[in-house]
Amino acid sequence: MNNLTPPPTHDFTPYLIRVNFDEIKPMELARLLLRYNKLRRPRLLIDCQSLRCLRTRGVAYFASQLLTLQASGAKVLLRNVDPLLLRTLRVLHLDKVFQIDSDEGAPSGHPAGQLSELLSLGTSASR
Repeated sequence: MNNLTPPPTHDFTPYLIRVNFDEIKPMELARLLLRYNKLRRPRLLIDCQSLRCLRTRGVAYFASQLLTLQASGAKVLLRNVDPLLLRTLRVLHLDKVFQIDSDEGAPSGHPAGQLSELLSLGTSASR
């Protein structure tokens, strides 16, 4: 599991934690995030490309776990969201709740264009 010890208070470097939903229990991660209230708002990157939990437990489980993580103070970034999941998130209005890296707004040849923009925004916001 990721080490979530709080950084020194003078360190304002933004950080990003990659979360593998198939190997971690989001409820445990949420408890850890709540326990370390001195942490800056962590940014959790979730790669949706090959999530087993979407096939085995469904979108409702996935969405509820994402909402739990956000309620614990995390900023959730979703990457590699397929069109069906994206449409479902939009129907549920969760596209307004989570940051979604999709190919729609990315420059051609740069599928991660929006994610790079999100990360650079986080860097400039914390300076």
